[in-house]
Amino acid sequence: MMEQETLRVGLIGYGAIGQEVARLIAEHASGDMMVAGALVRDLTRPRPPGPSLVTTPAELFTTQPHVVVEVAGHQGLRAHSSAILRAGIDLLLVSIGALADPIVLQELFDAAQAGRAHIQVVSGAIGALDALAAAAVDGSLTRVLHTMRRSPHSLLAPEEASRLTTVQEVFRGSARQAVLQFPEYLNVAAAVALAGNGLDQTDVLVLADPTVAHSRHEILAEGAFGTFHFEIENAPMSIPARGARLVAMSIVHTLRLRRTRFVIG
Repeated sequence: MMEQETLRVGLIGYGAIGQEVARLIAEHASGDMMVAGALVRDLTRPRPPGPSLVTTPAELFTTQPHVVVEVAGHQGLRAHSSAILRAGIDLLLVSIGALADPIVLQELFDAAQAGRAHIQVVSGAIGALDALAAAAVDGSLTRVLHTMRRSPHSLLAPEEASRLTTVQEVFRGSARQAVLQFPEYLNVAAAVALAGNGLDQTDVLVLADPTVAHSRHEILAEGAFGTFHFEIENAPMSIPARGARLVAMSIVHTLRLRRTRFVIG
């Protein structure tokens, strides 16, 4: 039996999440995948040893990636994703809050169609998206509420945050509005919305909660199937990005699914 070719992974971005992805692949992939190169804005920025660094999609193509993972934030997604897709390379997206802009979303769809490539949203810092997507198949998903709780100091002015002793509502509206207002924190809201009822039909509630130290996401879904509820709270880690570890693990898991002949979910 022929051996499976090593999966060559390209990255758009090589910050905290990209570096964690590279570390996980190097330590746990057993040779069946590798990070071939990473597209970055500044080659002079200090970084730990890792893959070849380039500054343009054309240079990234020379590393011959089979799939590219975007971990560069909204600006990086907008700048480079279309070129990747038009080149016929599948793209895994992390910064999906950028898709709240319908122009960006249409550009990616057009590029994917032109290149016959696929776009895949990585679940990242939130789980159970498969259950949510399944519940939406027949259109009977009647309500999705995504509640995010964060430390007041990450949402409010310093003086107001210091005085807060009870939970305060900071935002209530659609997922599209939430992502546009809180682009740094609510990629998760975009993922939940796109898996379920869409950006305009998913409700988001943002709370400043003095009892939480890290971001907490609570998802409530209701429909003909019944009701389900899940929540996740990010744990701190040594790299400077909240939730980066779970996002990186989700990326590597998604990449592994491209290699295995036995898939759950």
